[in-house]
Amino acid sequence: RTKLLQETQLLERAVNDFCITGRAGGIATTGATTGQAVSSSKVPATFADPIELQDSSNVDLESFFALRRERMLLGVVEEAHRDAMRELERRSIKKVQTEWEASKAKILAGLNPHRTVQSLASGAAAEVRGKVQFLSSNQAVEAPAQDAAIVATLQQKITPASVLKVGSLSCETCPSNRGELMECWAIVSHILAKTKREALCGSLCYLQSRFAEELRTVVYRSADARIGGVPDAWSLVAAFGRIKFETAAFPSTPAHAWYAAYLAARAGFTHLLVQLPTLASSVSAQCPMLRTVCIQMARRLQATATQQRASEDFVGASDQCDRSELVRADLSEDSGPFHDILVSTLIGRPFTFSRLPEGTIEDWLWYRLHTVHVASGDSEEAPEFKEHLADLQKRVLELPASHYDPPAVSVSVVPTGSHGAGGVATQTLNFVKVSMLTLQVKTAILHLRHQDASHKGAAVHMALLLRAAGAACLQPSDDPQNEVAFDIPGLVCDYASQFKCGHQLKYFRLLEPKDRVEALTRLLLNGGAGTNEELLGVIDSNGRHRPGLLQEALQASATATDADHAEFAELCAKAGRTALEGGQYREAIRLLHLGRCYSEVLQALCRCLRLPIWRDPAFASSADAAQLGQDVRRFFAIYERNLDRYGIPLGPWKVARKLYAIRMFLTFCSQGQPEAALDIFDSEQLLPLDGDSTAAATAGEADDDIAVEFPRIVANYVRILQHFSQGGSGTGLPLRVRRLQGMLAMQAHRFALDKETTAILASLTLR
Repeated sequence: RTKLLQETQLLERAVNDFCITGRAGGIATTGATTGQAVSSSKVPATFADPIELQDSSNVDLESFFALRRERMLLGVVEEAHRDAMRELERRSIKKVQTEWEASKAKILAGLNPHRTVQSLASGAAAEVRGKVQFLSSNQAVEAPAQDAAIVATLQQKITPASVLKVGSLSCETCPSNRGELMECWAIVSHILAKTKREALCGSLCYLQSRFAEELRTVVYRSADARIGGVPDAWSLVAAFGRIKFETAAFPSTPAHAWYAAYLAARAGFTHLLVQLPTLASSVSAQCPMLRTVCIQMARRLQATATQQRASEDFVGASDQCDRSELVRADLSEDSGPFHDILVSTLIGRPFTFSRLPEGTIEDWLWYRLHTVHVASGDSEEAPEFKEHLADLQKRVLELPASHYDPPAVSVSVVPTGSHGAGGVATQTLNFVKVSMLTLQVKTAILHLRHQDASHKGAAVHMALLLRAAGAACLQPSDDPQNEVAFDIPGLVCDYASQFKCGHQLKYFRLLEPKDRVEALTRLLLNGGAGTNEELLGVIDSNGRHRPGLLQEALQASATATDADHAEFAELCAKAGRTALEGGQYREAIRLLHLGRCYSEVLQALCRCLRLPIWRDPAFASSADAAQLGQDVRRFFAIYERNLDRYGIPLGPWKVARKLYAIRMFLTFCSQGQPEAALDIFDSEQLLPLDGDSTAAATAGEADDDIAVEFPRIVANYVRILQHFSQGGSGTGLPLRVRRLQGMLAMQAHRFALDKETTAILASLTLR
């Protein structure tokens, strides 16, 4: 549109200035004779070049402007077309790149979920190295109401009841996914053992109890179950078998008997396995090895039970079985997937799960975990146990995503009804659950934390609870190459950084002393917390300290008041030195003072006064400069009243006071207050004008620290004298000028004056 307007204006200008000269008769035709023809001959517009037509005498006026108009429109259209094509190409490339990145991420996640988790682990490790960004007090939010109770429970001894309490409260912070998070917490409650072998038994216990619960759910929902009262294990298995095979006569075939045995083993019904050959006596004769397999499977379940002892009749029956009979069971005429999976579980033989009707991931995990436990023998130190467990964990991470979140029908690690309906693909926590069941808790927590922002709290709570319980699944891996970077302090800091200081301190209490110091140091140096009086407390005009949230939190966890004060002072001193190195001067002054490093506070004050940024007018007038200047004045006043109390040496204090006086002098000069500046100059003797020994000694002490400021002091002092001389109040001016010239003559080797200052001083001398 802009191009069109420009061409229109040019065309109007051409019309006003139009002039064509006829070559034949030498007649000039101007804009006043627009109705006349210049020549009787015409050039067809189709073949004519508009540029040539402008200078051609064989063009009439109408054709000339028509061609000019066509050229103008053609140029505008071509330019618009080029712009549109460039924009289309840019957007197409951007869209293709975006779609490719999304598709690539899905492909990589499907091929190897562990790859994604390793990258997440690297991110978590980076946070621990100091990249956690704490929010300022204005941006911080309130922690969930349940967090206070969670922290209080985690500080106590971990018991099964406390695990359930923490899990329930943690799930309330994420109501949108509460059901699946509760299932994750149920797995956590089963794998708190201090050895990996016991934790593996906990995983098996969870899978068996979940299957038994699903069994009850299906049977209770069926109208043809025909069970009354409180059904026992056999009633449940028989009712489920009748539903499965759609027959009232169950068990009536060898396939029924082996299916009942599989259901009993899968649900963890140990005593039912012992009694099953008798209860299914009608078909036991057709399954000669049923009793052998059932007894051995019962013993296998008892070996994986958590601190559970069998009854006397079970022990007696199991003693009559010989393990060598399993070989005959494997070679017997009995066949079928349920017979084969039971025998494979007992003797550690591979089993093809595609043969198992309606087999799920939880069935596969149950089988594989049993084979790992068989390999362990009586100790988890057996090389076979570590090898089988590592192979299972690797297999779990290598499985494609379709094994956990298939697009059509969800195959879950938990009851089927918990994933929605309609075959809609939803992002579940199945990968997290499978990782936990295979004792890959670090991978599971990192994946849970990054899958959704609302899961961060649950992930942190799980990590803290497992660490407090001393769970073996958090121990370093036997293979350093497969070790996942997992740092609980980093997770805690990242989660707590969004809350206010008081809530952050509650979480930091749960960390180990060394980790707590690191976390508190980062907190003090981020988001202005190092100057937050609510966190650090109030320092009054006499230097006394009223405790804040930080010291109160340390007092709550300390055994003695002296220990609390020592820890608080040590923390503040460490954070103060770090702040000083990082140029956070306001934080450094406060923290070093609270850390009882009074000499270092004086050094920090001197460093602030020497900053070259004071010479920048933009910074000098900023809010940061005003706050820093206010803190410097405040702490100079405090230390001037408490020199003996803080044990400040007199020499360094004189230098610091001299630097402070110079800063005040220059500030008054920049603010246009010559009287106040001159008072500071005289009272503090900023220049050795008297020539006596005291002034010379002071100048000698301040040689390295103050001499660099002499040119600025002299320049401002000369201008003050010029101001008073021009105002008619030049009493004592000649004496001041002579003393200044004498000092300059003695100190000429130290510094040089600029030309303007030299000129002003020369004019004052001549008066």
